[in-house]
Order: sequence, then C-alpha cells, then structure tokens
Amino acid sequence: MSSSLPSEVQQALLHLLAGLSSADNTTRSHAEKSLYEEWSKEDRIEMLLLFLAEQSSSGESNQVKAFSAVLFRRVALKTPNGTGFSVTARQIDHISANVKAQIRRVLLQGFISPQSNDIRHKLADAISEVSKDGEWPELLPALFQAAKNEESSFRESAFRVFSSSPELIDKSYINEVLPIFHAGFEDSNDDVRIAAANAFVAFFQQIPKKSWSSLSPLLPSLLNSLPRLLENGKDESLASVFESLIELVELAPKMFKPMFTTVIEFCSMVAKNKELDQSTRLAALELLVTFSESSSTMCKREASYTSNIVLTTLQMMTEVSIDDDDASEWNNSDDREDDENELEYDAARQSLDRVALRLTGQSLAAPLFQYIPSMLQSQEWRERHAALMAVSSAAEGCRDVLITEIPKILDLILPALNDQHPRVQYACCNALGQISTDFADVIQRTSGDRIIPALILMLNNRNVPRVQTHAAAALVNFSENATKEVLEPYLDDLLSNLLTLLQSPKRYVQEQVLTTIAIIADAAQTKFIKYYDTLMPLLLNVLKTEMGEENRLLKAKCIECSTLIALAVGKEKFAQHTSEIIQLFAHIQEAAVEDDDPVKPYLEQGWGRICRIIGKDFLPFLPGVLPPLLQAAKATQDLSLIDEDDVDELGANDDWDVIQLSGKHIAIHTALLDDKTTAIELLKNYADVLEGDFFPYVKEISQDIVIPAIDFYLHDGVRGSAALTMPSLLKCCILATAKTSQQSLELWKQISDKLIDAIQHEPVPELLVAYYSSFVKCLEIMGTDSLSDHQLTLLANAVDNNLKEIYQRIKEREVGEDEYVDENEEDDDELTDEELLDEINKSISVVFKNAKSRFIPGFQVMVPTIAQYINDDNTSIKLCGLCVISDLIEFSGENSYHFKDMFMNVIGESLTSPQASIRRATAYSVGVAAQHGGPNYRDFCLATLEPMFKMCSVLDAKAEENAAATENSVAAIAKICHSFGNTIPNFDVIVENWFKLLPVLQDDEAAPYAYNFLVELIAKQHPVVINQIPKVVDDVVQALTYNSISGKTAQRIVEATKQLLGTIPQNDAMNLLSKYSTEAQQVIQKWFS
Repeated sequence: MSSSLPSEVQQALLHLLAGLSSADNTTRSHAEKSLYEEWSKEDRIEMLLLFLAEQSSSGESNQVKAFSAVLFRRVALKTPNGTGFSVTARQIDHISANVKAQIRRVLLQGFISPQSNDIRHKLADAISEVSKDGEWPELLPALFQAAKNEESSFRESAFRVFSSSPELIDKSYINEVLPIFHAGFEDSNDDVRIAAANAFVAFFQQIPKKSWSSLSPLLPSLLNSLPRLLENGKDESLASVFESLIELVELAPKMFKPMFTTVIEFCSMVAKNKELDQSTRLAALELLVTFSESSSTMCKREASYTSNIVLTTLQMMTEVSIDDDDASEWNNSDDREDDENELEYDAARQSLDRVALRLTGQSLAAPLFQYIPSMLQSQEWRERHAALMAVSSAAEGCRDVLITEIPKILDLILPALNDQHPRVQYACCNALGQISTDFADVIQRTSGDRIIPALILMLNNRNVPRVQTHAAAALVNFSENATKEVLEPYLDDLLSNLLTLLQSPKRYVQEQVLTTIAIIADAAQTKFIKYYDTLMPLLLNVLKTEMGEENRLLKAKCIECSTLIALAVGKEKFAQHTSEIIQLFAHIQEAAVEDDDPVKPYLEQGWGRICRIIGKDFLPFLPGVLPPLLQAAKATQDLSLIDEDDVDELGANDDWDVIQLSGKHIAIHTALLDDKTTAIELLKNYADVLEGDFFPYVKEISQDIVIPAIDFYLHDGVRGSAALTMPSLLKCCILATAKTSQQSLELWKQISDKLIDAIQHEPVPELLVAYYSSFVKCLEIMGTDSLSDHQLTLLANAVDNNLKEIYQRIKEREVGEDEYVDENEEDDDELTDEELLDEINKSISVVFKNAKSRFIPGFQVMVPTIAQYINDDNTSIKLCGLCVISDLIEFSGENSYHFKDMFMNVIGESLTSPQASIRRATAYSVGVAAQHGGPNYRDFCLATLEPMFKMCSVLDAKAEENAAATENSVAAIAKICHSFGNTIPNFDVIVENWFKLLPVLQDDEAAPYAYNFLVELIAKQHPVVINQIPKVVDDVVQALTYNSISGKTAQRIVEATKQLLGTIPQNDAMNLLSKYSTEAQQVIQKWFS
C-alpha cells in the first residue's frame, strides 16, 4: 500500500522508527526525544499517527508492523500536548475528522489483508481504540464477516475488538450477534472460544438489563466449552474462561441457576485436582466464592454448594509444607508471610472466610463442623492443621452460631497446643487469636481463664520460635478486647515469660514480643504501673543503641511499646523518663533520613502519644516534630500514565494501584496518600490536645493541607480525614482568637464553602457521612446565624440532591429479587445509607437551630422531597422525613404552619403506625408543635390526643420495643396540656388519664417534660395528684432510680414531692418511702433525706 504522506515526511518517520527500535541506547534515546518533542506537536501528530497506522498495516516486515501497532496505540492514547486536557483525554480524539477517517481505512484494510496471527491481533487492538467514538459504519459488518472467516486469527481478532469495544454492538444488533457468539463458544480453536467468552461478558455488561433475556440462552453453550478445554489439557485457557465467568456471575448470578449444580461440581473438581495448573485451580475456586458474594440466597438454597465449598477449601488447605514434612524449613524461615509461597492453601483459607461472611453460621457451621472434629483427630498433621485454620477462617462469618458454643470450641482446639507438629501448634495459636477477635468481648469475659494460661505456656523455650511468636500474637488479639480486670491475675506470668522471650536471638520474635507487651499495657492501663520500672529502662537501652539497618523495625517497635506503656501508666509515672525519651526520639528522627525507614511512621505515632500524655507541656517540641509530619500531609496526588507492559509489575506492588480510564493505564501512588491520611489524622490529634495553643499552625494546615485535600478524588481516606480535621482546626482558632475574630470568620467561610460544595458533588456515600458529621460539629462550634443566606440556599440544594439519590438507591434495593440478582445483597450499602440519613437529619436540625426561620426559603426547595419521604412506607425514609418536620416546627415555630398541609395528615395517621420508631417520631413532632408551634396548632394537637392515649393503653405499650414510643406520647400529651391548658375540653379527665400513664423510665429526653408537668400539677394542687399521693411518690422514686430524670428536673420534682408528702401525716409519708428495695432506698436517701 502506497503512503498518502509526502515522501520527505515518510522518509523522516521511517528514520525515526528505525531509531526507536534500535538496540543502541544513544540512538534510541535521541529518537524518543524527537518523538515526544517534535512529532507529538499539534502540527505533526496527525502525520505521525497516519504513518504508524500505515506501517502497522503494511510495513516491510512483521517486526515493523508489530512495533508500529504498539507505538500507534501508545501515541493515540497519550494525553495531547498543551493545557486544558484531562489525564483521560486521548490524542486520537483530538485530530481532524479527515485524518481519522484515513487512519480507519488504513487499519481496516490491514485487518482484512493477509497477516500473521500476532499482527492481526495488534491491528484489532488498534482498531478498538480508534472505534471508541462510534462513527465507523464500515467496521461492524467487517467484524461480523471476520467472526465467520475460516481462518481462526480473523475470528479471534473480531472477538478481541468486541471485547475491547462492546459498545459497537448496540441492542439493535442482538439477533445478528447471537449466532456469532454461539459459534464462538463452539469453535474448534481454544483461543477463539476464550476471546468469544471475554467478548460476551463485555457485551453483556454494557447492554440494558431488559435485553439480558435474549443472551441467557447462550450460557449453556459457553459452559459446555469448559469440559472440552479440560479434556484437551488447556489449563491456562480454562483459567481465562473462568475469569470471564467470574465477571458474569458478579453481574447476573441467578442466570446460572438452571446449571448451578453442574457448575458447582465442575469447579470443585477442578479446584481439587492437584495435577492442574495452579492458576486454573485458583480461578475455579474464585468462581465458586463469587457465587456466594453475588447471590448468597441461591447458595444457601443449594445444599451441594455448602458441602462442595467446605470440602474443596478443606482439601486445598492441606497443601502446606509439601517438601518440608517436619516443617524445619518453615520454622527456620524469618519470613512470617510465607503463606504467599503456599498459594492454594492461602487462597482456600481466604475463600472460606469470604464464604462464611456471606452465608453465616446458619448455613455453613453445620457442614464445616461435620468434618472439623474428625480432622483434628487425624493421623495426618496437615489435616489437623487445616481444621484449625478453617476454624480461624470461618469464625467471623459463623459468629451468629458459634459464639454460643465457645466452651465446646475450646474443648476441640486447645488440645492441639500439645500437638507434636509445630505447624499444628501454630495453627492452634492462630485459631485462639482469631476467635479472641471474632467472639469479643464475650470470650474475654467467659474464657480468659482457659485461653491466657494456655497461651502463656506456649511462650516457653520448649516450643519453636515461630510458635512462640504466634502465641504472643494471639495474646495481642485477646488483650485488645480484654478489660484490665480480666488481665490483672495473669500479668506477672505474662510479663515474666515475655521478658524471657525478649532475649530470643530471632529478631522477628523480639519485634512481636514488644508489640504484645505494648498492647497488654494499653489494655491493663494503671494496673501496668508495677512493671514500668522494669520495662522502661530496657526499652530506653534499645532506643539508645545503634543497631544497624537490619534492626530498624525492632527500634520502631520499641518506640511503639515505650509510648503505649507511658500512655497506660499516665503522666505522673512517666515524668521520670519524659525528657530522656523526647531527646532520644529527636535523635532517632534526625537519623531516619531514608524514605522507606520503618521507624518514621512509628515515630510519628509515638510523638502523638507523648503529646496526649503530657498535654500542653509538649508545645516546646512542636517545631522539631511537625516539619516531617507537615511534609507528609502535603503530599500531592501522584499519577503516572504507564505502558501496558508495566501494568502487572505495578499492580503487584502494594504501594501502587492501577486503574484503567479511557483505555489508559493510570498508576496511583496510594502508599503516599495513605501516609498523607495518617499525617492529617495526627495533626488533628495535636489540634485536639493542644487546642488554642496550636493556633500558629492552623492557617498553614487548613489552607495548604486540609481544605485542598477534599479534592483528592483518588483517595477516600484523604478526603475523609481532612473533613474530620476541620472542626478541630476551627476550635483551635476560636479558642486563640475568639469566635468573632477575622481569623475565625475567614477560616469558617473557607471550611463551610468547601464542605457545602463537597456535599453537593461527592459520589461516595461513606464520605458524605464524614462531610455532614464535620459540618454539624463546625456549625455547633460557630453557633447562631453563622451561615449566609446564599450558603443556606446552596446547602438546601445539596441536601435535597443527596436525599433524592438515597431515595433512589433504597428503592432500587427494594425492588428485591429479579431473575438475575438476589435481594439483600447490598447490606453494607444499606447500612451506609441509614447512617447517612442520620447525619443528614443532624445537619438539618443544627441548621434550623442555627438559622431558624432564615432557613425556610432554602427549605422550600426540599419540600417535595420531604413530602415524598414522609409519605413513604420504608421505615428509614419515613423516619428521616418526620425528623425534618420536627426540626421545622421546633426551630421555625409559628412560621412552620405554612407547611401544615404537607405533614399534618401524615403525622395523624402515623401515631398508630405498627412501627414503634414511627410512633415515637410522630409523637415527638406533636410535642414540638404544642411546645413551639403557637396557637395555630391547637386543634391539630387536640386531635392527636385520642390516638396517642389509645396506643399508650394497649397491653404491650411499655414492652421494651414500644417503651420509647409510649413515653414520647406521654411527654407530648404533657406538652399539649401545658401549652393549651384549660382551653382543652374535659381537661381534668385528660389529666387523670395522662397521670395513669406514668412513670416514664426509659427515655431521658421525654421524661423531663412529663415530670415538669407533674410539678406544675402539684403546684396547682390538682385533685388528680392530691388524691393519689402514693402513686406520685412511686412514679418519682422509679424515675430517680432509673435515672430518667436528673439535674434541675429531678430537684424540682423532688421538692414538689416533699411538699406533697408534707400534707399527710409523717408516719404515712415514712411508710411510703420505706417499702422500696435496697437500691431504691439509696436513691431515696440521696434525694429525700
């Protein structure tokens, strides 16, 4: 094919291409410089892309074609030079239509021409990128033809394009594409079948759900290809298809229902087959697990699922120490993360954990514990080890069933501490540690006397170092959730054994011992004082010693241990070493110059603890402590566009995340942002402890770190920690300069504007929770009228949008089961939305309290949404709306009556709702209407008396689940009687009936209103109380005993009750007060003596 480029351009670019592919570094470097500095300019980029397309299609050799095709994609995906382009902008989308059309013709001609498999694949990849804008009518017919071509490379390449650009096939082509996919699944070539499976999943993901039914008949033919791959020994191909199916299961798990049993059995067979390739086995296991995470209901209903997943994971968990039967190699290893070298075992362990979390103990505990006891008695140590690790893996998910069986579980596993094999002993320690976490704090309260002594015995020298270390680690798990009372009887034995173990020559043992001592100290608190004088000098000696690079983590653990001990024993005891340890930390900080020095994060946390211990005495040290922390907190979003060849390497690096946007691979340095998050949290700690004295740093932290951090869209932790730090900085500023100072007002303006904007635009519900929480705290700090009218309007719009989004999410979940997806598979999302609604309610309440009627114009925007909320049947939604109505009435008073038609009927009807929480909220609304709404609300309030009395008089009105609703009704009736008094028809009868509803014992917010009204009745000598003095006394004593009233309310009612008792003979009064229990007598003595 002749080039359409001028010959001189063609020759120059051929020379460039030769330079780029040269083996000589200097030549290649010059060529790369020319590529990016000369040929990537706006006036030359089109010629470059057209040239590379031509060379990809018709270059002089396959080597030239392949290199040109790869380079074409790289240049096409590169962000254009110049300003104003986002990181996702692609050069190919910013060239002229004429040149793009030429490139398309060249690439398509090359694709349909005779080519090697590799070149056609690379051309297919290039075509995929150029086709993204959808303006290529010739492409789809050509691909359909290629998918039917006799040559397999055509068929595979066509499916490659469909996989990369599934949007090419819109739903109007479904009937045409079905036979093509069907043929692809039945293809005789494995590579074609794999490509067809990948393309099918990609296509399925992008078409509307209503079209899925047209594709589901293809699934059997796709699944039927799996056994053929296995029979042909195509392990890697089978793994690739499994990976495609995993994506399909995540999207439409119930589509597999007709074939579910067969899929389970096939995957289980593959996963257990030790002769197969590792990647194939792990992919089969992952597919099984994905079913539980995408459709737990379907898995629970299919008995073969639980039995197969249990047997499969248990068998794979026996694949440990394959060439190391006595575990000598394992024990001599200093790498405690060696599970990574036993991938089948590790995958099985994690899989059982994930399945247990989805299926819970109701479904999984019985099938699992059908095998655990016999495996623990097996002659084969690997089976005993697997059984114990299975208990560890399943404990959290099966907590609902197993937490009541703790004694039996301990009977099963504790004997394994005496097993002859060290890996079984290790597994037992692991199980004890895991159940100490998963069954907290029940296991600490009930079984400490069995677990702690057993683990202490494992610390001694008769056990191998790996077991000793893991016993110490298990003690961390137990101690983290134990009270000092539980630990105290064992502290002597614990510390003496740990100190002996600290002398171990193994560095990893010493590191673990220091961590264990630190956590025990943290839990024991002041009970640890007696060990301080022994331990602290030892730790200081380690901190003083230059130990070499290989011992840096040991020194870091020493920093952690010494500061946690100091925190436990308190400022006074620590005072003797405060100055010395601060000097040591300063010296260590100066020496820790390398970025990867493990001492740095431990030192940052250590400084923070010392600040918490000594408080404002820490101020002189801030200038030396803060600079590295501020530097870490100022880290920027480190993004890098990377080549496809580098994706796997960076993806395996824990410090980086790789995401794909617009066909580009973008690497994000997440470790840097994790450190930034930690640094911001530590700065908040300093602000909270030092308060106004921290003010000199507030401006820099707020303007350079915290406020800009809300825009760190690639790291949720940064945004969340920044938002939660804002109230602390604002409080520092106010304490130092006053609430009305220019500095405070400017900072509040910056914070409030940023948070309102973030609330408007944040897509992550969990972060919205943090933003609203921060906003509420800031507004409470600032007080009345601290938001402008413009901000109130912006906020109302933002809140309204959030409420609409939440409503839509909840309604989508309520749709329930359909033919593809189970209901209730979004538990975490549901909890997040409930938490978010709660924070929104708090925000609306504090805004109304702050702005009162000034918020009404903004509130008008929200009225349709709030009306929708209060009329909904969903309890969470309705509650949120009713709480907003209560705030509207409470804080805007008579002005709220304008909205009466929106809520009065709903409140009236909801007073008799079967949901106690709804009755409670509506009763509260009635109460605030009587209290704050003014005379306009009189008739409405009086109309609510009958339904409230009715619900308060049912048999179980004071049952635990109904008590709060009933007591809020009692308080609301009291408010109505107080506000409208003798204008109420039959007032005395109503008071008499209300008095029968006392006492109010559970709700300490409702009780004061009820008892203040009782004081009012006593003061007026109302016949109801004068004639029933014993009941008055009993109602008051019970409220005092239950602490439902306190402070001034308690004082007022006690004084009134004393006056009432003064109207009867003293002996009668003494008799009334003497009939109560010992506990009540103490309360009576306190208040009535």
